[in-house]
Amino acid sequence: MIETKGLTFSYSKEKPLENLALQGIDFKVKKGEYVAIIGHNGSGKSTLARHFNALLLPDKGEVLVKGVSTKEAGEVYHIRQCVGMVFQNPDNQIVATTVEEDVAFGLENLGLPPPEIRQRVEEALQLVGMSELCHCVPHLLSGGQKQRLAIAGVVAMRPECLVLDEPTAMLDPCGRAEVLELIERLNKEEGITIIYITHFMEEVRDANRLVAMKDGRIVLEGSPRRVFSRQGFLKTLGLDVPPVMELASRLRAEGLDISIDILKVEELVEQLCL
Repeated sequence: MIETKGLTFSYSKEKPLENLALQGIDFKVKKGEYVAIIGHNGSGKSTLARHFNALLLPDKGEVLVKGVSTKEAGEVYHIRQCVGMVFQNPDNQIVATTVEEDVAFGLENLGLPPPEIRQRVEEALQLVGMSELCHCVPHLLSGGQKQRLAIAGVVAMRPECLVLDEPTAMLDPCGRAEVLELIERLNKEEGITIIYITHFMEEVRDANRLVAMKDGRIVLEGSPRRVFSRQGFLKTLGLDVPPVMELASRLRAEGLDISIDILKVEELVEQLCL
């Protein structure tokens, strides 16, 4: 689905090879994967995300979306139809006066016929669980509902890949839970490839693969269990592990015979009951 080869990027165009935001990134995402990119603020994860649909272009190396380089100007429309993006602040993504009009906005810009727009809007709102709010004014929605609305607007355009750049950073715990449940369902039930960027470790335990970044480089990659088992190394990156894993680690240090790669509360309870 997406591949980067030697991706190097700097925001300083006068000296593009100094103060690099990304340094020689080699990275692949397969169709249908759920990949989470983690890292402390300034690690380069958001800059990397913006290369996936040509919002940014490499200074060196290349980014390929289904084999097509993002540097090919004539392919930008195709690339952005294939890779949709959802950003951190849902208020910055809402442009219309009702929920259904907001979902329809992107479709109208594609020039789709009205019957197809109506059908896609209905399908997208049903998918994110907001059909009953179709006539609601967006500013009256909760934070979680606003982010689900933003996701509906992107999903209505039927991308094959969805890139979410810290979509829960401004949400309360209930809103975060709503968005995370939706993302997992889009991946498992709809087959949408997910690239999820965050620094909240408890949000990514259900991903297929984690990619940890520091100073514009990929420094660790693997399954959630493998990555989170490197607790000491993660702390050097300014990252924690899911709270249940931290608790399991402390219990093990106190002498309990508990695995070091526990990711879920249910797993910890099961081991404590043995």
